[in-house]
Amino acid sequence: MRYTEENRELARVVTIEEEQLTSHEAPEMKTAFLKMLSDEYEYTVVNMERVLRMDSTGLGAFLFGIRQAENLDKDMIFCCLNKRIASLVKIAHLSDIIEMYDTVDEALAAVEEDYRDLRDLKE
Repeated sequence: MRYTEENRELARVVTIEEEQLTSHEAPEMKTAFLKMLSDEYEYTVVNMERVLRMDSTGLGAFLFGIRQAENLDKDMIFCCLNKRIASLVKIAHLSDIIEMYDTVDEALAAVEEDYRDLRDLKE
């Protein structure tokens, strides 16, 4: 699976460079998620703006990534999903599990807010 990474102050932004995430790409996507989560970043923002199609197997790979992040006390956040993919998430009743934002900037703002809230709790 092709993707690019951009390291920000609090998060890594990963842009998926595939047009579809289906049963063909899902195994590679799971492996990529494990690699993304293996560093020091607590937050991973997955930018889906280039992904046009996704099936239930791709959705399952999302859930795999989220579960792995939770096991490591990290967060995986998704943004820029097109209407078709966002509808798939809603139809599958996963809107409460998959954290989604319209833009990368909105996702990063949520990361900053979460980071501030956690920091304030520790003080």
